[in-house]
Amino acid sequence: MRRHHFKFLSSILLTCLLAYLLTCPIHSEVKVTPVAYVSLLGGQYFLEGERDSFAGNFDVFFSPVINFSEDTALLPIYQGIYSGTMDVTELVDGTIMTREVMDNSLTCKFTRKYSDTFKGKAKVGYKVEYLKETEDEEWNDGLFDYNRILAGLEAEKMFKRTNLRIGYDFYIMHYPNYSSLITTYETALDTATYTEISENAGEDVLDYTTHELFIEALYLFSDTFSGKIGYDIAYKYFNDQTIVESDGGFSSDKRNDFVHLLTLGISKELNKVSISLYDSVEYNDSNQNSYDANRTQYNERYYDYFQNDVVPSITFTMAENAKLNFWWDLAYRKYFERPAQDTEGNYKTSKIHQFTNTAGVSFKIPVFRTLSVKTAGSYSDSSSNNKYEASYRYNYNTFNYFGGIDWEY
Repeated sequence: MRRHHFKFLSSILLTCLLAYLLTCPIHSEVKVTPVAYVSLLGGQYFLEGERDSFAGNFDVFFSPVINFSEDTALLPIYQGIYSGTMDVTELVDGTIMTREVMDNSLTCKFTRKYSDTFKGKAKVGYKVEYLKETEDEEWNDGLFDYNRILAGLEAEKMFKRTNLRIGYDFYIMHYPNYSSLITTYETALDTATYTEISENAGEDVLDYTTHELFIEALYLFSDTFSGKIGYDIAYKYFNDQTIVESDGGFSSDKRNDFVHLLTLGISKELNKVSISLYDSVEYNDSNQNSYDANRTQYNERYYDYFQNDVVPSITFTMAENAKLNFWWDLAYRKYFERPAQDTEGNYKTSKIHQFTNTAGVSFKIPVFRTLSVKTAGSYSDSSSNNKYEASYRYNYNTFNYFGGIDWEY
């Protein structure tokens, strides 16, 4: 673990300790309730019919919930995830293939109940994720490895049938291994040209900070039927990514994106059957452009897009509390200004659109009070009018299956 990672994790632990000292009277009784979840699965992944080697996935969650009183609690949360199977991952500005993924996060949440209907929350956290794109790549060398620092505040108000949440999150994303590729052209450019371009292009071009506001309302139509609506708006500021101009140069202005997300959902509990339907509408508004030097093509507002994502799900509770779940994810994305390309990279007049269809099933059987056997599988296919995939994947189909155990405490 890098030194600054360790320092920040230590600061989170110190924050948790400080919150304890400030909120817990000396003579109060402190109650600690450990909550844990461990999932260990093995399986295989198929990309367009090509089978990957058998590998394992591991997921662990642990939180010693510390109740200082009936109204005050502290939740230090650790979560670790490892995926040893090949997968298609949406990251930064496109979809990439990953061979292995590992991430660790530590979050400290503090909650305070001010009345029977009002609660306040605060959190601080740190996450580091490593991604391998090839088999011979070493951990900590991945191009898209990142670490994230997070802090946030939230208020929750309960009415007769409505639970209202509103909050603010701030986080910093840093990609330590990704830097501008302009340095690779140093030998091909004269000194004056190289100096001018490199000074304006930026180096840590994927790093950004985010201010996010959200509001969510959960309404109970009845004891078995509920609806949810939520709206998020996030402002992402790229500290070192300058705006691309029409001549291929760079201005002094920096990239910023506004991300709007509207979520609607309903869920219904029937006799041993749970049904839900969620629809998420996302709009990304960016001031960044793109310039393709190989084809002298300038593409304005390159990252503006609209996406609609619909997810129906149904879960059957069977004998001995076994659960069978089916889900379906239908996503459509449309770029407003990004032109499609053929397999050779030649630009078309149409704009890029992409349709992704994913269906999955899982079956979970309890064998002991806290231990279950689980099997799961999913199929996904993506189709797009963009056939040029030198950097990102737009057209693919995948299938995976897993089996293993879940342990909850």
